[in-house]
Amino acid sequence: MASAARTTGVVYERRRPEKTTLYEIVRDNVETLYGAIDDGAIAVRIPKHAKKEIEAYLDCGLLCRGFARLRCERCEESRLVAFSCKGRGFCPSCLGRRMCSTAANLIEDILPEVAHRPWVLTFPFPWRRRLAQDGALFGVLTRLFVESVARFYEKRAARRGACGAVKSGAVIAVQRTSGDMRLNPHLHVVFFDGAYHEDGTELVWNELGHLPTRAVGQVIEHAVGRMLRYLRRHSISKSSTTSRRTASPRQRSVPPPSRDESRATGCDSWPRSRTRRRRGRS
Repeated sequence: MASAARTTGVVYERRRPEKTTLYEIVRDNVETLYGAIDDGAIAVRIPKHAKKEIEAYLDCGLLCRGFARLRCERCEESRLVAFSCKGRGFCPSCLGRRMCSTAANLIEDILPEVAHRPWVLTFPFPWRRRLAQDGALFGVLTRLFVESVARFYEKRAARRGACGAVKSGAVIAVQRTSGDMRLNPHLHVVFFDGAYHEDGTELVWNELGHLPTRAVGQVIEHAVGRMLRYLRRHSISKSSTTSRRTASPRQRSVPPPSRDESRATGCDSWPRSRTRRRRGRS
């Protein structure tokens, strides 16, 4: 380790989370927050998994909470490395390390060297609480959206002459909060901007090229239509996707969201019908 430092000029410095502002704020106020919630002074509820993340963060990177000793066989120098919490939702160090390793894995080992296009899908405000608590439902709506976009790429490639089995691909990342840390489960999806087809024993790439806004709107309209049909077919009422303050016993189905309740890449609202959108363009 010492020889490596002399060669590269880089010296290892142990992370000290207990000296950061975030750690001090959480450490000094978390018990007060728990007490206020238990006394009813704050009308919120912290789920068990969230408490586990916060409390694990307070132990992350502290030598007194456990460590490993690493020893260099060449120079015989040793270092103490504190255990990390490996959290997924709160610890900035573990989140940053996971983000960098995931990005490196995608770029180096998974994503092919072809054009890609990011798509973002957000859901209406009345749906968000239910989707955040119902992972199975959120998974179904995610699958419907990804399938709709992938079929669009595959059909576009087939119209351009791709023959045989035509397939596209995507990588999905689920985000549970917005920039202001409010509950907002939404999707960030990186799609292949085109599709592959088989030509004998080889895979041939068919790039989509320019993607007009109108085509994006049609894809979103199709995906949203499939979502609404699924919700109605399985009798998932609006009252189950809204809070108690906004739910009404008379509302038995999920209506199309309003313009300011949702948005998607290239489309600022969930389209109601193709005819209506065309009239707006004329």
